[in-house]
Amino acid sequence: MKYEKKELENHQIEITVEIDKKQFNQFKKIAAKNISKSAKIPGFRPGKAPYDVVMRLYGEDAIEERAVEDLINKVYPEVIKESGVEPYGPGKLEEIISTNPPKYRFIVPLAPLVDVGGYRDIKKEYELPIVEKSDVDHVVEDLRTNYASSETVERAIEQGDLVTVKINANLKNPDDGQKPEILKDTPHQIIVGDHADDEQFPFNGFMKKLIGMKKKETKEFSHTFKKDSAYQNLQGKKAEFNIEITDIKELVKPEINEDFAKMVGTDSVENMRKSIKDQLETSKRNEYENKYFDELLDAIINQSTLKYPPEMLEKEIEDVTRNFEKNITKQNLDLNTYLKVNNLEKEKFMESEIKPSAKKRLEQALILEKISKEEDIDFDQKELHSEYSRSFIQMRQDPDYKKLQKQLTTKGISDALVMQTANQLIHKNTLTRLKEIANGELEIDQKESEDKNNDSNEDAGSQSDESKSTDAGTEK
Repeated sequence: MKYEKKELENHQIEITVEIDKKQFNQFKKIAAKNISKSAKIPGFRPGKAPYDVVMRLYGEDAIEERAVEDLINKVYPEVIKESGVEPYGPGKLEEIISTNPPKYRFIVPLAPLVDVGGYRDIKKEYELPIVEKSDVDHVVEDLRTNYASSETVERAIEQGDLVTVKINANLKNPDDGQKPEILKDTPHQIIVGDHADDEQFPFNGFMKKLIGMKKKETKEFSHTFKKDSAYQNLQGKKAEFNIEITDIKELVKPEINEDFAKMVGTDSVENMRKSIKDQLETSKRNEYENKYFDELLDAIINQSTLKYPPEMLEKEIEDVTRNFEKNITKQNLDLNTYLKVNNLEKEKFMESEIKPSAKKRLEQALILEKISKEEDIDFDQKELHSEYSRSFIQMRQDPDYKKLQKQLTTKGISDALVMQTANQLIHKNTLTRLKEIANGELEIDQKESEDKNNDSNEDAGSQSDESKSTDAGTEK
């Protein structure tokens, strides 16, 4: 057996293998015997028909096809071992170059190579956002609005009113093939002045158009959508609006007292505000850390060297697509419907949305795996047990759990969950270590530890000197 290997640009290896004709003939004989075992050949017991009989009945092509399959199963692992190639996964037979002599070309994906470079030199300040009193007040007002009663009024719209408006909107200069109609007799309910900074539909500033209008009153106006509008088809476009007020209600909000606190599930105003603050702190921390670690990992990736085969990215794309489809099913949509509703082409959507997301996720995972080894990251067994128990309870509540039970044994599910939980803890602890490095916490801890050691050594030295002085005095 002879082989040649050639490194490809996409982190794969091309291996060309040439088999000795004598060896191939032996495999043809074995193939013929295996064919005769599974076939009923008159006059012969299974596996006992001579080679020439099998060839006359099934043809040499069938024997060679079976021989090639058996030969590859035996030769491929030997070639991988002899060549010193470290594969990421199974290679594939790319081409049968010739059958006489037998010559094959394989493409083998290589295991990823990750060089994280000077990741310890990257600095990024970590400073959690503070939850202000005004943030808590904001949520309290939301709760008051949720529990408010409403009364129809016969007056002009004021701040805080619950208004129902009917909207018609058309593009002034639509593109070729673009429908001018945006909204037709579309009802929309809005609390005027409520979180005006967060207003989106149909555009920021729409609320101001309503102030002072009365029931059944209409108004016409134009609006040019911003170039970065969330509505892609309307970016930079001018639209003509016609609105009609169909209902005006005044909201009567409950007073902030003990009764209100009990309505929202707490026993006092103080505990209600504390609970809100705790939830806001958790939410802001998660939002901040997601952005912080995303930017930190991007910085590390930018100065790192990563090489991985196409198969790894393809697998990640499949996983991201699967997760995306699972998420949109909660909106009672499948992928094709989602693309149709958003006027997107599947190929373009996969290339511009799914693939970049998959690439980023893959590269961040490779970086974290490498750094976890560099930093010798581990986890506490008690923490593993606690996280496993929590995850198992959540898993059992999942509607798909029964399907999983049919596919795996209880032990199989448990083993997979332990592995998943352990990986999540390694992931979390690696991120914590990166934060400590980037924020300078690790340097401070190391300096404090060194100072303590120096102090301990000085104390030990002083005690030793005192001991020597005492001994010297005794000798005198």
